[in-house]
Amino acid sequence: MSADHLCDNSNQLFIGENLEKLRKSYKLKMTEVADVIGKTRQGYRNYEKGLRDISIQDLITLSGFYNVSLDVLVANPSSLKSDKTLAFRSFETVDNEIQEIMPITISTVFDDVICYKKDNENYLFFWKTNLNQVGHVMIFDYYDKIYVSKVFYNHSGGGHFYINDEPKYFNKPGSENIIFKGVLMADLNKRMDIPCFFD
Repeated sequence: MSADHLCDNSNQLFIGENLEKLRKSYKLKMTEVADVIGKTRQGYRNYEKGLRDISIQDLITLSGFYNVSLDVLVANPSSLKSDKTLAFRSFETVDNEIQEIMPITISTVFDDVICYKKDNENYLFFWKTNLNQVGHVMIFDYYDKIYVSKVFYNHSGGGHFYINDEPKYFNKPGSENIIFKGVLMADLNKRMDIPCFFD
């Protein structure tokens, strides 16, 4: 077996593992992802199992679907797990007393966090998803502009969201121009400047 063949097999296995992890993180079935790229379930399964080369076009389509870079799909999955964890000295209330606990860690294996700096004191953190999470604040693209709002749909397929507390209405064809990027998971209010903390 040639070195080139071994390299190709490794790339296929890396891509397969990354595709499987992404699919499972979104709780999708193989058939649902296969439909995105116009493949049968078996054809897509061959990609996840590293049994078949995936085309660059399918990779580009899936990177857009999952809202991740191509690097996330093709890189060695072990290298993606390196130093993407933050640990904080932590406290909580136990029996009405504040006590120190094990450090709270924040980990993002696939760089799935989007940070939106509202102003110099307020930051919003979103978990990447291309699916609307009903009742939750989303960050999304609408006609090439980015918005942050809950998105409400009606029975006709249209709906509305808010811009500065004013409703912005869209019809069913307009709804196809909404591209979800993430769901709000946390916000941070910075009360003082600490050198290098936000670098």
